[in-house]
Amino acid sequence: MLFTEKIYGQLKKGFLSGSVLKWIAVAAMVVDHLAAVVLKGYVRIHLSQFSEVELAELGRLYDWMRSIGRTAFPLFAFLLTEGFFHTRNRKKYALRLFVFALLSEIPYDLAVFGRICERRGQNTLFTLLLGLALMGAAEWIRLCAWRRSGGEGKSAAPGWPVFLLQSAVFAAGAVAAKLCRLDYGYRGIGLIGVFYLFYAYRTAAAAAGFCLFCASPWSLPAFLLIPCYNGRRGKKGRGRRWFYLFYPLHLLVLYGIVVCCA
Repeated sequence: MLFTEKIYGQLKKGFLSGSVLKWIAVAAMVVDHLAAVVLKGYVRIHLSQFSEVELAELGRLYDWMRSIGRTAFPLFAFLLTEGFFHTRNRKKYALRLFVFALLSEIPYDLAVFGRICERRGQNTLFTLLLGLALMGAAEWIRLCAWRRSGGEGKSAAPGWPVFLLQSAVFAAGAVAAKLCRLDYGYRGIGLIGVFYLFYAYRTAAAAAGFCLFCASPWSLPAFLLIPCYNGRRGKKGRGRRWFYLFYPLHLLVLYGIVVCCA
């Protein structure tokens, strides 16, 4: 009985740290990119060597690996929102994202399109950077409304006018993401907006986020994991910045594998 109560208490308050969620997201991302870059590239180069049966089996493997990858972005979007609310310096956070987004663009273009420069798509870090900027704009709107109402401090629950104005900011950002051909486009920015606007209601945010991503049903595991977050970074937040370097490096490695297989 005591064991059951203990487990129930852990489930109720959350049992996954930010570090664990990030590791899950990174693992899913790597599986996804192995399929999108290495498997797809290898098959394209050696297409004549495979029979129809083998191509069908490889196609199923490709679909499974890409499906696993659908877990990654919702978790990264959620962790971005957590980082926005808990970072000590939002400007440095944005600058770090901007620098690594620029550094990742050539590796992304090489891995995805096989070219050094390609305008058909921009890497995921640019999507996260835009989402971070939009959250900053939405927060500025909330604080302005709070101060104009005569309040003091930064803790304020926005009313409907403020909520609608903040929603309009994210809607405009979603259009911009679509026009700029950012990875995950309007849905990616919309998801970040959902996590920001419903930050105090994590389960509701996860449910709304899945409705936005329901076209990719394999993203469901991510939205089931989000309510299990315990609000902690992990073991003293160690290595929380390593992902920014890992992202471009792993894309270069995957592209190098494809080149070696040619």
